[in-house]
Amino acid sequence: MRCRTSCAVALWGVGILAIVPFRPSPPVWAQKGEPPIEETFSTSDGVLLRGLFYKAVQNAASAPVVILLYPPGQRGAETDMTKGDWEGLAFRLTREGYNVFRFDWRGHGKRGHEIKDRDTFWTNPYTGPWNIKYVSGFGKKPLKNDIYFKDIRDPLRYLPVYLLDLAAVRAHLDNKNDLGDCNTSSIYLIGAGTAATLGMAWIVTEWHRPAVAPGLGEIIPAGRYEFVPQRILGGIKVAAGEDISGAVWLSPHRPSIVSETLAKSWISNYAPRMRDNNPMLFLYGDGDAHAQRDARFFFQEVLVGEGNRSLGLAPLNKKYLFPIKGAKNLSGVGLLGNNATLQTEDTIVQFMSAIQKERAKVTRRQRNYNASWCIDLRYFGFTP
Repeated sequence: MRCRTSCAVALWGVGILAIVPFRPSPPVWAQKGEPPIEETFSTSDGVLLRGLFYKAVQNAASAPVVILLYPPGQRGAETDMTKGDWEGLAFRLTREGYNVFRFDWRGHGKRGHEIKDRDTFWTNPYTGPWNIKYVSGFGKKPLKNDIYFKDIRDPLRYLPVYLLDLAAVRAHLDNKNDLGDCNTSSIYLIGAGTAATLGMAWIVTEWHRPAVAPGLGEIIPAGRYEFVPQRILGGIKVAAGEDISGAVWLSPHRPSIVSETLAKSWISNYAPRMRDNNPMLFLYGDGDAHAQRDARFFFQEVLVGEGNRSLGLAPLNKKYLFPIKGAKNLSGVGLLGNNATLQTEDTIVQFMSAIQKERAKVTRRQRNYNASWCIDLRYFGFTP
């Protein structure tokens, strides 16, 4: 896999230099294609989420999937998936040969979300402590059966719980994979702001989970796969982290709830294979000092971008730190929607296309998960 990623790095590094300046996107990219399908799916702690699935224009069954992530937890800002030009990017990607999925985090969006399993939501050992502490309504009779953003008392400290929303997205897409609707053997993430930190943390958890549901005789105790990391007899043969093709982070932001020490431990202690197997592109406006600072932290200190000979780590492609020229006052999703000038969408597509050339022959495999799984947030360094 390291060779495969290195080839992709080299291809993209050459390509990005060759295409500056970019040609303006054809008018067809601005036109809407086939409308997305609204779909619902449940988290392991009982919240019913909503998402939009955009089908690839061609060969959707074998096409990879891109998950779009807006930053959750911001009062009066991007509290639903309609803010910014995520839709324009989604349609662009479907024409480039990708399925696309975007969704509202729990409590976000204009309609809120139903709590389908109230007992599980409040009492499960994984997110129950966070839900009790930071979501209004515990102890009321009858038990609260919905969640809106206004109900979240401390959006910053509640951020780790959103990892279960991402796990539910993955389980939902794996189910679509098994039905022949997409190919989750190649998954890309594109996230903005704090979603970059959440996305990286979630990828870490995927390296602790089997890509295919283990059989009854493989897990301890015998039964279905319930949480990450759940002990498996014989260990994990193929980790779900291998399905993550790459990620693009727009103006990444490290919230204070994730310390520098914790973020650095993702490679050193939790998921060393993430560095060379899940390439990440960091995009930020050329005048955005805060995003540049956090992007450099993730690239240089978390991913050890300069390499470390004593640890056997080769340097990463420096083009993975990429300032968007002319975007001095823009950040996050604001970097999208003006491709003719900023070329953000072109840069994203070029990066992913280089990787996808190496993954084009990765075939779809049956996942066989019948429900989403919990994540032991404490195991991964989070506390309520």
